[in-house]
Amino acid sequence: MKEYHILSLSGGKDSTALAFFMKENMPDIFEKLELVFCDTEQEIPETYDYLNKIEVFLNKKITKIKPKKSFDHLYSVLKILPSVNRRWCTPLLKTNVFKEFIKEKIVNNSLINLYIGIRADEFYRIESSKKNKVENIIEKHPFIDFGIIKKDVENILKNAGIGISDYYKWRKRSGCYFCFFQSPNDWLNLYKYHPNLYKKAMEYEFESGDDLKKSRFGWNTKYSLKELIENKNTICSDIKTDCQKELYRNLIELL
Repeated sequence: MKEYHILSLSGGKDSTALAFFMKENMPDIFEKLELVFCDTEQEIPETYDYLNKIEVFLNKKITKIKPKKSFDHLYSVLKILPSVNRRWCTPLLKTNVFKEFIKEKIVNNSLINLYIGIRADEFYRIESSKKNKVENIIEKHPFIDFGIIKKDVENILKNAGIGISDYYKWRKRSGCYFCFFQSPNDWLNLYKYHPNLYKKAMEYEFESGDDLKKSRFGWNTKYSLKELIENKNTICSDIKTDCQKELYRNLIELL
């Protein structure tokens, strides 16, 4: 039986820290470990730069896999932008692509050891992965086994000398430049750091219907991207107020 060891990288803190952790603490497995990145071809530039740094620091090539059909092709067929309620981008551009990659390796009863960067302080996330258990794939969680929490992850990256991706300076998470999970503030920062990508995302948005009853199809449920930059001073004030309300609610919950 052939055995594979695979770690799926997102370009975020946890999966990156896991790769460095395994190099230091599980060297025998790390030597056989394959680092895999699902490239939607819509990632922000900082993600690609960080992946290049990871390859240099670990002295290990990252396997980059891409969807057979591009986002633009899928959008032209589906004719609707992805959203929280219609999250077709994740399975079609990432999840299914990775599943196909794994499926090709599960031949002749091969065994896949899949290493996942779930931390010990988010143990609850394992329950959802158990529901999707696949034969011949063994999920492994080194961070949970070794009791690694969020603070440890940050120290691993700091001590390795690589630090975190530059996108964390202005964005909360990795992912596509047009990710609908972005906050209005993240969108404004995208406009500041990558105006060309912001404008590209804005081109996807449109309105339909007559002047009396128009429906907007966009990335953000509260504002269109055009509204966001045209009224950013007013909206920034709203964002600040919303953040203050959220902080207040969090403080109340702690009392």
